[in-house]
Amino acid sequence: MVLPAKAVTRYVLLLCMAMPAVAQVGPLSVPEKAPAQSEKEQLYHLLDDLRAAIRHDDWAEAWRLRIQLDTALDLKRRSTGQISPELELAHVELMAGRDATTRTPLLPRLAKTAYAARRYDKAEIYANEALAASKQGVFWWTGDAIHQGNIVLGRIALLRADVPTAIGYLLAAGKTPGSSTLNTTGPNMGLARDLLNSGQTDPVVQYLEECRAFWKADRGKLLEWLALVRAGLKPDFGPNLDY
Repeated sequence: MVLPAKAVTRYVLLLCMAMPAVAQVGPLSVPEKAPAQSEKEQLYHLLDDLRAAIRHDDWAEAWRLRIQLDTALDLKRRSTGQISPELELAHVELMAGRDATTRTPLLPRLAKTAYAARRYDKAEIYANEALAASKQGVFWWTGDAIHQGNIVLGRIALLRADVPTAIGYLLAAGKTPGSSTLNTTGPNMGLARDLLNSGQTDPVVQYLEECRAFWKADRGKLLEWLALVRAGLKPDFGPNLDY
């Protein structure tokens, strides 16, 4: 039976992850009692190799390693449902690089991932960069930059016990024009949840009302959440805590 090209490519990449590098062309041999690397160690080694390739301007190797890393991360995410925030941050930072063309659209993701990794210093920098970039014009990523930048800055404000500033960022996040992602999956509810836990109901109601302007495909979720919040309850925001 002939395997499809995609299946062959996936199989080869899996072999690259599973086997140690071969020093020269010849029969493959497995060292006796070789210590097995954990999946996490393999991923970090791939990151190190990718960094080295970039430092040496070996872009063909960097491209190959990036594809291998993307495949490994996807497999890890599917098998465990998650990868460590620190590893995700390192991966996104590598993808973003320093060129504005590739970096700017990734600023919302950088801010979110840095916050999840508890790198609040980086999260604040990336969030402010995202908001500054959103003022340069209307692009496909502008709505995400406005939304996620404000959400991250609001959550950082709450860490500093600055509730009024956090509320301001929440309402600013709700004024996003939307994006293909936001219009489909809906708003990030992490800051709203945090404010509800602090007893701030009215700002969350206002935020949910704002989100109705761009989240048309909510399937009744917004009305359900609004009803629960107005009743003094805390909805289960599900995956929207991470969007």
